[in-house]
Amino acid sequence: MPRIQPVEPENAPEVSQEYVEAGKQMTGGEVINFFKQMSVSPTSFKGYMDLAETLQGGALDRQTQESIAVAVSDFDGCVY
Repeated sequence: MPRIQPVEPENAPEVSQEYVEAGKQMTGGEVINFFKQMSVSPTSFKGYMDLAETLQGGALDRQTQESIAVAVSDFDGCVY
């Protein structure tokens, strides 16, 4: 059970809805649960999206970034 209950995009604060739309572009049109949970706090969601945008121009390719994310999720016991 998640600690932060996900919010469906249509019920999220208006500011968060912008970030959900940007997140959909990152994931190929899917609204993942992580984005639904981040929607609860527009400020945190903005910080995450700013960081994600910054990392896109980094030295790690997308596959390496995804591999790291999966490894960290597995280590933390997340179900994906």
